[in-house]
Amino acid sequence: MSASAPYETVGHVSFERERGVYQVLVTEHLAHAVVVVKSEENRNERIQLLFDTLYEFEIPIFLIKLHSGAVTFAVDSEFLADAEKYVNAAGFTAQTRTGLALLTINASSMRDLSGVMVNIADSLAAAGARLYGVGDSHNSVQCLIDGQNVGAAVSQIKKTFGLPQSSGGSNG
Repeated sequence: MSASAPYETVGHVSFERERGVYQVLVTEHLAHAVVVVKSEENRNERIQLLFDTLYEFEIPIFLIKLHSGAVTFAVDSEFLADAEKYVNAAGFTAQTRTGLALLTINASSMRDLSGVMVNIADSLAAAGARLYGVGDSHNSVQCLIDGQNVGAAVSQIKKTFGLPQSSGGSNG
């Protein structure tokens, strides 16, 4: 380039996605289990036995929460009958709720955003969707809700965060 040639200017190039909620994904046909482990002296051993049992029979679980006398988790409905059978055979009492769905709300730099969970909770309440479990990561919040209100919940969350309402399936 010669010294007399004008320089070309290039606008700001960003390699980071804009901060904020950008996607709502839906996973349907889920169940939630509450497995009583009791708060005895051997609580930790009983929890380990529960996890070992589920692992041995290749039952995938997620949204795991440890409580004083119980363990709760979500499981795909495809594995629910086996999970109940093996958990009961290992000496545990389990209660399950079926017909649930998981909403995964994605946002870049979730930890830098303020009020996201409150807005999600308010949106779910406005849609009449009961919340049975939550999880989070650096870029998402997962909400286990009743499956019958998925459409209304997704629509309300998209409205709250200014996302386009899609006419297709429930993902996106």
